[in-house]
Amino acid sequence: MKRQISTQRQPWLRTAVYSFMTLSVAVIVTLLMLVVLGYQFNKKDGRIEQGGLLQFSSVPSGAAVTLDGSVFGSVTSTKSTVDTGSHYVQYNLANYRTWQKTINIVAGQIGWLSYARLIPKTVTPQTLHEYAALTGALATPSRNYMLLHEAADSPAFTLVNIQGDTLRYDTLTLPATSYTAPTAGKTQSFTLDSWSANDNAVLIRHTYDDTKAEWVLLNRSAPEKSINLNTTYGITPSKAQFAGSGDRLLYVRTDNTVRRINLDEQTLSRPLATNVDNFTAYDEKTIIYSTTPDDKAQRTVSYAAVDVTDPVVLDSYPADGQPLFAAMGSYFNQHYVAIVHGQSMVIRTGSLPTLTDKGSLKTFATQTIPAGISNFEISRNNRFFMAQLPDGYASFDIELHKYDKTTWETQPTAPRQINWLDDYMLWSDYGGQLRLYEFDGANQQTLMPAAEGYVASLSSNDKYIYDIAKTDKGYNLQRALLILQN
Repeated sequence: MKRQISTQRQPWLRTAVYSFMTLSVAVIVTLLMLVVLGYQFNKKDGRIEQGGLLQFSSVPSGAAVTLDGSVFGSVTSTKSTVDTGSHYVQYNLANYRTWQKTINIVAGQIGWLSYARLIPKTVTPQTLHEYAALTGALATPSRNYMLLHEAADSPAFTLVNIQGDTLRYDTLTLPATSYTAPTAGKTQSFTLDSWSANDNAVLIRHTYDDTKAEWVLLNRSAPEKSINLNTTYGITPSKAQFAGSGDRLLYVRTDNTVRRINLDEQTLSRPLATNVDNFTAYDEKTIIYSTTPDDKAQRTVSYAAVDVTDPVVLDSYPADGQPLFAAMGSYFNQHYVAIVHGQSMVIRTGSLPTLTDKGSLKTFATQTIPAGISNFEISRNNRFFMAQLPDGYASFDIELHKYDKTTWETQPTAPRQINWLDDYMLWSDYGGQLRLYEFDGANQQTLMPAAEGYVASLSSNDKYIYDIAKTDKGYNLQRALLILQN
């Protein structure tokens, strides 16, 4: 006969079973949460500790990942939880050069190794077009176009569409009404300066009558609508810079005074800042700048905005002859301001002060940098503060809280600005070779010949890299395949 369970034991048994199930679910959920938060068993000390997460990705994808000497089980793109501390990562893909990086992980951190650009072992440039002469070249920020200038005194430019496998060439000519014709017997020249962020306009500096200068905005899609900033607004800027992500707002500096031009409204703003030594645009309304010495032998770093009545001083410094630069940006909704005075770089984060509030800027990092800085900026993705040095560059990575100093493999024959290939990689053409550098100086690669002082660009689909090469006959526009065919 089957043994009957006592009715007195049934409630207790149900309670025990339910309690065990509830406890099991709670333990499982807790363990899953710990895993999600990066907690794992550390074999070194036998404790459960919070680690971090490494995200692996590459262009092209499909690279084998080696983590701390052990081949990982999957290829890019993939991820892995890791202990805190230093980790050595390699990416390997057939017919490509090895990519490698050492990254330090702190508890709870996500390390994004998602910017690796794999370079073929053999890079073979292909000539696309030959030019007897070439005086300038400039690529758009989105890597869709290159603008080439063959003769310095000519108002005609060649626009090269590099978005696909087959290139398209168009001639853009400035209308005669957009620039001042030189006096008989005098010279003129056109110099490419910078593209707007939306690729629709380019600033050109026109020098005429040997020494006079004016700024012309060339409209890519409608050259006949090009604008002379000097004659249209009655100004003589020494510097012009696009403001924001479009091409209709610009900052101009005239006699150390910065104003903003609104092309749509055809207006020139009140003076936003005076006694300006150097400035950079933060957005379409705001600039950050350093001043020239005042009558008390003081210089300041301030910000000014179209919708703020007066500039707001961030810091004061003695007029001691040392370089003074500033840049600011927002990274993951955090505001950062960096100031370089001499060899000292100070980065602060928090809310900006206003005319009525002190704000909450606090020191995020301090760093000594080499002497001789000639320019200071924040990268387009707002992750890196970059200082241009005589022999290279210095970078500070906001995300990793890490400083690096990089020396160019070959030194430039003349000072040049820092050139970005994408959001994480820079390029140089010093010594007649196109060479790539990551933001921290790692994974340096020499690719192919390059004429110094011109341009290099990726195609927008990352498939090709373009540059200008010097030949016995003149110059070649060339490209090489970066993503090999399967």
